[in-house]
Amino acid sequence: MDILTSRENPTVKNLCKLLASKKARREQGLFVTEGVKLCLEAFRSGVLVKQIFYTPESLEKYPEEMKYLLCQSPHATPISTGVAQKISTASTPQGVFCLCNLLDNQKTLAKINSNGKYLALCSLQDPGNMGTVIRSAEAFGIDGLIVTGDCPDIYSPKVLRSTMGSAFRLPIAVTDDLQDLTVRMRAAGVSVYGAALSEDSVPLTGLHFDGGVLVLIGNEGNGLSAKEQALCDQKVIIPMKGRAESLNAAVAAAVFLWEMTK
Repeated sequence: MDILTSRENPTVKNLCKLLASKKARREQGLFVTEGVKLCLEAFRSGVLVKQIFYTPESLEKYPEEMKYLLCQSPHATPISTGVAQKISTASTPQGVFCLCNLLDNQKTLAKINSNGKYLALCSLQDPGNMGTVIRSAEAFGIDGLIVTGDCPDIYSPKVLRSTMGSAFRLPIAVTDDLQDLTVRMRAAGVSVYGAALSEDSVPLTGLHFDGGVLVLIGNEGNGLSAKEQALCDQKVIIPMKGRAESLNAAVAAAVFLWEMTK
């Protein structure tokens, strides 16, 4: 098979576009995974992989992993190191990329579990925080993660790398109407809590998360807005003994996840 060597090849340009642009990913219904581990996780998690791109060097460096990937992939295209460097968003490219169909997450909130445990991320800014929350949410086994439309895209390279594959397995839904979501949650018997540094917040340690629960986690800099706090049945604070005013959003989310599922 001929090796793809042109950095100006339309396929190469499109892979770069998909890695860089949320709009392109949505328009084409595709996203790109990079790196041996993430590509393996995609296949093992049932992601529909359309094509794999790999360098000859990757075959030498990761022989067992590449053997598995090439056996699983319906289409495999060898590429030069120069092309891999053109496509890559990593500091040390491994020379392996998978072109995948977007995940089917439409069913995540189609039927709300009245005893389910849900987490909603509201206007997060940092892709690393986003990825860490996704990874933690899968680890704790919650029923679904909801993210507002202004959060980092779950298919962006930085988010995908930090999820370590959890984004492929955790039910995730995007919403642009948080109010409608909370109304539907309550109608299904799910209580809505918000992490907030407010005078009327109750300590997390005094709550028992029996039955269905939805917890809202706010923006890293400002937390939940007043409008978002108004959507909650109860505002909750994490008791802290030190002098820190607040916790990192991903850390706060992990604490709530533990309390919800312990």
